[in-house]
Amino acid sequence: MHTTSRRSGRRQALAALAVAALAAGGTVAVSNPPAIAAESTLRAAAAKAGLFFGVAASPGRLGPIVAQEFSQLTPENDMKPDSIATSSGGLRNTGNADTLVNHAQSNGMLVRGHTLVWHSQAGQLQGASQATLNTFIGNAITRWGSRIAYWDVVNEAFDDNNTGRRRTQWPHSLSRDANGDGDYVDSGDTDVIRESFRRAKEVVRQNNLSTKLCINDYDVEGLTVGGGGRNNKAQALYDVVRAYTQGSEKLIDCVGFQSHFNDNPNSVITADLQANIQRFADLGVEVHLTEVDIDDDLSGNDIGQGQADNYRKVVRACLNVAGCTGITVWGIADSESWRSSERGLLFTGGNGNYQKKAAYHAVLDELNKGRSGSSSASPSVPVSPSIPVSPSVPVSPSTSTGTAACTATVSLDSWTGGFVATVRVTAGPSAITGWRVTAALPAGTGVTGSWNTERSGASGTVQFANVAYNGRVAAGQSTEFGFQGTGTAAGATFACAAA
Repeated sequence: MHTTSRRSGRRQALAALAVAALAAGGTVAVSNPPAIAAESTLRAAAAKAGLFFGVAASPGRLGPIVAQEFSQLTPENDMKPDSIATSSGGLRNTGNADTLVNHAQSNGMLVRGHTLVWHSQAGQLQGASQATLNTFIGNAITRWGSRIAYWDVVNEAFDDNNTGRRRTQWPHSLSRDANGDGDYVDSGDTDVIRESFRRAKEVVRQNNLSTKLCINDYDVEGLTVGGGGRNNKAQALYDVVRAYTQGSEKLIDCVGFQSHFNDNPNSVITADLQANIQRFADLGVEVHLTEVDIDDDLSGNDIGQGQADNYRKVVRACLNVAGCTGITVWGIADSESWRSSERGLLFTGGNGNYQKKAAYHAVLDELNKGRSGSSSASPSVPVSPSIPVSPSVPVSPSTSTGTAACTATVSLDSWTGGFVATVRVTAGPSAITGWRVTAALPAGTGVTGSWNTERSGASGTVQFANVAYNGRVAAGQSTEFGFQGTGTAAGATFACAAA
């Protein structure tokens, strides 16, 4: 959980209808109520669709609604280091956490442990060494064992403001780029992310646990940010997950997109949310939306149909990717939220007396529709409730001519009026030290953004070249770049050449 509100702009006046409804203790009316759902609770509808639907809670908010509506429980604060860690990495004051775990177990709910390594709310661990962190990781994981289905091992590792950099606050000051090549994955480097996951994985294996190990962050939801620029923070997270899931050492099992959506340009709901979920899932990890709340500013202060439509978009993006296996809202009701003034949750009311909002009905309706059109083998089509969609357009792999030094294989996520292309550059029988991909795009198609590449041109014939960190590709190995565009990529051709 991010502890500082990232809200921009001043709140507008509430619509008269919303004021009247809330003053009367009711909910905002939905102009077109959904049809009767096949399942009547979020928990049952999500299970039918093959995912969990969870909530963050504290021991004081374990009313009947928790087990009725939700199949997964995240302790909102009671497993954070400032609550349970000693300065030597031991455990203390675990009573509240035990209460939550026991409640979940008694009601057939999964538990997400939140969190082991974090620069904020570190308590007595603040400034600790990697050895002490490793001690705490071992103690926390073994205390609850397989009763914890998922642990957020490392939380919020990347800087704000879309820099794409690691945070400099402890514990990231423990990391060292020994050879100065810009990453922390070489044998001489130290990396608090890698070392923390290594310790967690060791504990899981030694104790034969079923617990899965996750990395969790915010503002990483879309491929792009507001205005269409590349989401550098999402790319940095992707690079870490890719580095620590490939080869023999698979350290990371799951990725959490916190999904605190608001009107900060880095936090808005972008059309390429689904495409970003898909590319992480393609690395072989589970993807979860872990701390969902949607600021009413994104719907013009409308917590009726406008907010409901935003929830539909987010839930549908997850449902359309087989590797997206869970959604968790960060609290039950608006009044009990850490962002209460932004009214981003599924219920009004409080203290056990909750009323369902339009957003609740929209989520239930979307879950009941299930995973139609999803595929674990290839990216699915981004869906918006108001935009008709078309199937993804297959693009045949194109190869360079002459020496066949490299090939460019392209996959697409397409919707009416736009697409996201992921291009895999694979070296031929010999290693290459640089590459260039030439794309011949159909008339009327334009490129609006790109990542992991230097681009020349925006329409017609467009050149994509490697950047400093992805030009060297060993024989038979691959690297990827991507771009987003308007129009259609049907009929586009791609050719690769060594630079």
